[in-house]
Amino acid sequence: MEPVGAGRAHGGRAGRDDNRDNRDGRDDVSARDLRERLGALVGGHGRRCRADGVWLYLFDAAMPAYEHGWKLHLSARPEDLAATVELVVPVLLRYTCDAKFAVSAAVLREVNSGAGDPHVVGKAVTVYPRARDLVALAGELAEVLAGRPGPRVLSDRRVRQDSPVYYRYGPFRVSGPGAAALVMTGPDGQGFAGRASARYRQPPWAADPFGRPAPGAGRASHQVGGRFRLTAGIARSPHGDVYRGVDETTGDRVVVKQARAHTGADDDGVDACGRLRHEHGVLAALDGVHGVPRLLDHLRHGEDEFLVMTDCGPADLRREVLERGPYRWRSGRDVTALAHRLLTVLDAVHARGVVVCDLKPGNVVLDADGAGHVVDFGISALGGSRPAGATRGYSLPVYRAGRAPEPADDLYALGATLHYALTGMDPVVVDPDPAVNRARTLACLAAALPGAARRPLRRLVAALLLPDPGERTAAAHRFRSGGPALPGPAARSGGGRVPSPPRISAGLLDEVIAHTVATCVRAVPGLLAAPGPHPPGSSLTLYAGAAGVGLELLRHLDRPGVPRAVTELARRTLDHPELPILGAGLYTGRTGVDVFLRSAAALLGAPAPRPCAPPAYDTTGDQIGGAAGVGTGHLVMARQAYEAGRTEEARHHLSVAGACADALPAPAPADAADPRSGRPASSSDAAYEDGFAHGAAGIVHFLHAHHRLSGDPAVGAAARGALARLAARTPGLLAAAGRPEASRRYGSWCRGLAGVGTVLVETGVREEDADLLALGVRCARACHRLAPGMSLVSQCCGLSGVGELLVDAAYATGDDRLWDAAEEVAGLILARSGGTARRPLFPDHTLAGTGVAWATGGAGVLSFVRRLRARGGTRLCTPA
Repeated sequence: MEPVGAGRAHGGRAGRDDNRDNRDGRDDVSARDLRERLGALVGGHGRRCRADGVWLYLFDAAMPAYEHGWKLHLSARPEDLAATVELVVPVLLRYTCDAKFAVSAAVLREVNSGAGDPHVVGKAVTVYPRARDLVALAGELAEVLAGRPGPRVLSDRRVRQDSPVYYRYGPFRVSGPGAAALVMTGPDGQGFAGRASARYRQPPWAADPFGRPAPGAGRASHQVGGRFRLTAGIARSPHGDVYRGVDETTGDRVVVKQARAHTGADDDGVDACGRLRHEHGVLAALDGVHGVPRLLDHLRHGEDEFLVMTDCGPADLRREVLERGPYRWRSGRDVTALAHRLLTVLDAVHARGVVVCDLKPGNVVLDADGAGHVVDFGISALGGSRPAGATRGYSLPVYRAGRAPEPADDLYALGATLHYALTGMDPVVVDPDPAVNRARTLACLAAALPGAARRPLRRLVAALLLPDPGERTAAAHRFRSGGPALPGPAARSGGGRVPSPPRISAGLLDEVIAHTVATCVRAVPGLLAAPGPHPPGSSLTLYAGAAGVGLELLRHLDRPGVPRAVTELARRTLDHPELPILGAGLYTGRTGVDVFLRSAAALLGAPAPRPCAPPAYDTTGDQIGGAAGVGTGHLVMARQAYEAGRTEEARHHLSVAGACADALPAPAPADAADPRSGRPASSSDAAYEDGFAHGAAGIVHFLHAHHRLSGDPAVGAAARGALARLAARTPGLLAAAGRPEASRRYGSWCRGLAGVGTVLVETGVREEDADLLALGVRCARACHRLAPGMSLVSQCCGLSGVGELLVDAAYATGDDRLWDAAEEVAGLILARSGGTARRPLFPDHTLAGTGVAWATGGAGVLSFVRRLRARGGTRLCTPA
């Protein structure tokens, strides 16, 4: 470990120049260029090439069909991709192996950024060799690539230290069946997770081919610079990790920030190390400013660099809100004091000529007294110069490339950060117009903080989010002086007004439904994606693909273009090459696809699925991919067959459902320990074991439906026992969900009360059990209380799942207050969306993009809005 020269460490310009030197004459190879180069290299060698949007594949007909084994990853920078291919392909042609390459320099730049999947960073080339060739092939590749730079592959071990060649044991399918395998099975039947992670892992049955010890053997304590002992991790990133530590010479607590070379390079070539050097310069300029870390050291170890700073506190604002809940009135935490503190720190930072440019909840650290400190200056502006970078919703609305940052930019970020502290939600970012996003963000704030007493807080946030930098600056000045951030005239103007979620009417719902149906119809041609980065077959499924969209569109056959679109979707689904590789799951596999195909055949005369052996399914109680969901789907198809007079077909589906019921795990004994015991209410697992997607509620739903259709007394007894256990556990869930720090997941359909309540309302109605129905209504009301803090609008983990339960409860009870609550949830969905209230852009689970998938996008929102407008109606995939 050696210190980094101070002259090189100051500012972002030095790091930028160093990287530009490395990029002179770079080859930003396109996908077409790379395919042509690879074709020329392999011509006459009997290899087959294929490309999709992410990978360029090289297949060897002689390669054995291994399920898993030792594979190699070759790391490269984007500008070196073409040269890497030229060097390694001749070596690969001397061996029997398959391989895949990043399809272009632009794709590799995205891979190396870690924005999509942090565990693929550095994996420019993956090689799948025969076991007997691994060591020799790795040695040759390491030799030809010796001295070439590339990001570190965190999931792998390095073949040799001077070369970017890595290895690990993992799934071997290049594409097609099993490409997204989660579990590898060893010779003794032992399972081992196949996905890459941020640490090297090795199955117990596999010996390291290079004779190295198993992970963890003889592991020594970590020390940086011979002085700073690492004690705990704070954050993990492909660009570098952040640790807590102790200065062993003074005993003081420190934070150590790592930067990995060649990762996260921007268009100017500034990588993680360049940003760390820039941060060194910024912290040097801020020396002595109270409320920011004090710089202690800057070190290099190999290609990586480390910045050592004072430790400002035990938790950041994002974690604080997740663990203790949002700052609320009388919560014991004063958001006004937090605002004054952060504004004071920003004033001192700005006085040194620095603009933070990345103020956000994760970069506000709270000390033991709750006072805020600002950290992470990797993209801050010093003297007008800064590396590229922005965070959507915080710096992105005001930061523009080519314009010098100004202190008022940080005031916008302060407003967005206070919005998070008050609501637990990030700002709305889905609309291309920042003014729309600001209005929707403030509408979310109004829903989360209603009432006159909270008006000053709403106006403070609104003032700091004003689009004009001069108005933000004036508002901050008034706030410092103890006056209102928005004086009377400004508060009454359009810019100062804090909008509320839109009021719901029948006409509004009609327009939203028409627009969303049309959006889904327009999306149909692109739903069945070609092979690519998505898990194989996922574009077909109920959860994420064509089946879910198609099933919802079947409820709108009177709308223009719908019958033709659904018929075409069914035809293309039947012909899709990934259909045979799907597992059995209802939401993620073949069962849900078959429900869609059979429904389309019955209603439209679309081609029906061909008979085939049912795929294997896991024997968990999972509704998403396991036996409970598969059984539910076959009950739906059995009912369809009975209604069509196809008795033999109906009996077949009922038989499959019976096998699924038999395969369910035995229920836990009545006196078994509660798996939720000791779990805090803030845990994101919430009601995982009791929820609909993966737990008891989904099993109860399936068993009761099976008993209704089959009359099987054993199934009926199992259903009643499972329902009694679920009902007994629900009061505890309601109590946890009522705590201030309760996770928003308690409101979710998949693992929260929205799914539990769905089953309780359904069974309460069918069994004429007033107590069960009342318990389900309590779940609905609890979800309604949680809704203003839920960011997602979707069925899975979002507001549409809450809305569906409120519709169920309102229909079952006739209570107008529950219909009003369902309409309020619809208003919240529109407040979190882009577009207009009548033509909304529904955000997907990224919150920045849009999509029509049933579980995570527009089709699922449409399911809820349709039922709200109709004042009832059945859900998708629900047996009668």
